[in-house]
Amino acid sequence: MKTLIACYSYSGNTLTVAQKLQEMINADFTRVEPVKDRWYVIKAVHAYMEKKWPIKPCTTDIDDYDCLIVCCPVWASRTPSGVNQYLEELENVSGKKCAALVTMGGDGSQIATTQIMNALEAEGMEFMESLIIGGSAQKSGEWENMVQDFAGKFMDE
Repeated sequence: MKTLIACYSYSGNTLTVAQKLQEMINADFTRVEPVKDRWYVIKAVHAYMEKKWPIKPCTTDIDDYDCLIVCCPVWASRTPSGVNQYLEELENVSGKKCAALVTMGGDGSQIATTQIMNALEAEGMEFMESLIIGGSAQKSGEWENMVQDFAGKFMDE
């Protein structure tokens, strides 16, 4: 299955996880980056309000792919504004598979994976799986085993 990983990362934690996944499943990779960076508190408020921000050019046409995995941090329990914009800009997604991988500093509840799933299913994609990597898994190194298990779902297809 030809897979594209779309990754937004603020501090580099999500990028590290997404690159490990890319290596494990031999996927293509695109960075989702805002055109203009903002102060972290503003970013969190905009994420909570489910706003969108302009993003730099990246791969949004997934006609050549069978699957899209969206990777991002969780801010105020939600997806970052740049990811919201990315999801809106996607093209040629109907009938494709998709998944979500999110990282978060805490270990509490989040709705980011549901936001990603709902946005992609609304465009006709088939949601396969989600992975939530909390702060304790990141600190203990357990995230690597979690990513290995998650990757297995995409290697068996």
